[in-house]
Amino acid sequence: MIKGSVPTYSLYGESATRGQRQYGLEGAVPAAPGGMPYLGHTLCMANEETCRGARAKGTDFCIGHLRSMAKDSLIEPS
Repeated sequence: MIKGSVPTYSLYGESATRGQRQYGLEGAVPAAPGGMPYLGHTLCMANEETCRGARAKGTDFCIGHLRSMAKDSLIEPS
């Protein structure tokens, strides 16, 4: 330390990283889960999962790829 300097935590109270942490104590429990539900993989699965579009509800593809597939199914090769 530089002469005359003080640790930052001494100006603001005890450091959060000093002493034992809660999870290291006997009988400690993990924190409660956050309020957001896990949504899983939410991006389009087309083009070997390189499409960055959001999935349309109830499908594995984005709106653009769903429209493209619908358009291709209407035009049948002769």
